[in-house]
Amino acid sequence: MNNTIYPLFPYPLVVSGKKYEFSSAENDYISKLEMIDNIGNSMSKNDKILEDNELSDLKAFIDEQVLNYKKNLLQLKDENEIYITQSWLNNSNTSQFHPRHKHPNSIISGVLFLDQNNDGHLPPIRFHRTLQMYPVDFSFTELNEFNASSREFDTEQGMLMLFPSLLEHDVDKNTSDRTRSSISFNTFVRGTIGGKEQLTKVTIS
Repeated sequence: MNNTIYPLFPYPLVVSGKKYEFSSAENDYISKLEMIDNIGNSMSKNDKILEDNELSDLKAFIDEQVLNYKKNLLQLKDENEIYITQSWLNNSNTSQFHPRHKHPNSIISGVLFLDQNNDGHLPPIRFHRTLQMYPVDFSFTELNEFNASSREFDTEQGMLMLFPSLLEHDVDKNTSDRTRSSISFNTFVRGTIGGKEQLTKVTIS
């Protein structure tokens, strides 16, 4: 008799099967964004770059993927709209990094990578298990989806990742001589959530 394994309560991280192809005009716009210091790296001063006309095609692409995540993966009702609240450019130059963090006040977050990385020299994005399964520090003979405390993903140009906003992630120090660039965004919900009988009903407009 074979044992049955259930992957209980997984965090749905999606890597879009479709990559976005940037136009020369979009690349030019992005390259001219004013940057300010952030923890470990730099970010665009404008935190709503996807609202600019220059990136309207990119926003349409991301909106389509967020809608697919909402409807086909999460199975949320049509009355609840998930919409982008903030969006910004990240740049990590040589020796810069993204500290471990999560995105409060957001439902689904996303990151889209701008750079060619065929040589694999740009550091990957790493996601962390939010809660440890056991109260002891085990050593494992082999890591898998059930015992690993983190999971890394190499970046590819135009690759979009969507994930629950409270899933912690980071990026190690950039040891290459190139800038690692990405566009990140947060979302929130409109409509009625919760239920009257459960005393949790809230309408957000």
